[in-house]
Amino acid sequence: PSKYYLFTYLHQTRAAPINDVYTFMGFCNYHDNEIFKPIESKDNFDANSPYHQALFSYRGLCQEIRRKEIVLESLEEMTNYLPPKTRIFSSALKDGNEAGIKNLTFFKNELEAAISKQNFEDFVFSTVELPKFELCISVPLNIGETENPKNLPYEEWKNEQPIPFITSFINIFPLNDKSYFIGGYHKKYPCSWTEKKLRKFSYSKLKEIKKELSDLIVLRLEFWVMSPRLFKSIPEDMLRKYKQKFLEEIFNHSGKMKTKINLFK
Repeated sequence: PSKYYLFTYLHQTRAAPINDVYTFMGFCNYHDNEIFKPIESKDNFDANSPYHQALFSYRGLCQEIRRKEIVLESLEEMTNYLPPKTRIFSSALKDGNEAGIKNLTFFKNELEAAISKQNFEDFVFSTVELPKFELCISVPLNIGETENPKNLPYEEWKNEQPIPFITSFINIFPLNDKSYFIGGYHKKYPCSWTEKKLRKFSYSKLKEIKKELSDLIVLRLEFWVMSPRLFKSIPEDMLRKYKQKFLEEIFNHSGKMKTKINLFK
């Protein structure tokens, strides 16, 4: 699925509890409270519980599905007003988001079944404790090459793409005096990129961890949240480089992407 053709700074005007940061308005109040009650309280949260890891991943996945639905709704409204050349881009963006929703819905159904049955044998989740860092991320990611090696016509190539794609679930958030990195994937669709990231976060020093977090934001994410203090510590020239790099790689899902940019030096 294509990334959205935009990037968004999501930073708060005040420090907020973890349950405020992760609020998602896609559920009614009753079901939001009932489903996510186990991870809404820092006293109940267990970073190594597959149940809690799955709940974080499920909520991030549902958010992403809704974002893609909003993009499709916007494209439907504006398509007739776009010039012909832009409509081609709009059509490709629509295809990417529709494929993304179809893909994520597969994993949504799988996670719902696992959570309902309290049986997580089809998933792999791992949690790494990190030094406290005032950054929150909760996303599903597709890591993989998106080239057209057979040089097929676009419509034919598009229809050959297998669904589901390999999809990983990434959650990063601070709690008390630590931060937590929760990574996971479906066993039938393993993600070696996620495994490598978990290992890297496990043994890296703080300087290296900061670079890994910066790479996630610059190369992989449209949406993230950080404290005002952390955001204001990023130099303006570094933010300009970030914007440019993000736009350059907007359709790139390769696991080999690299950048010298470091937002958190």
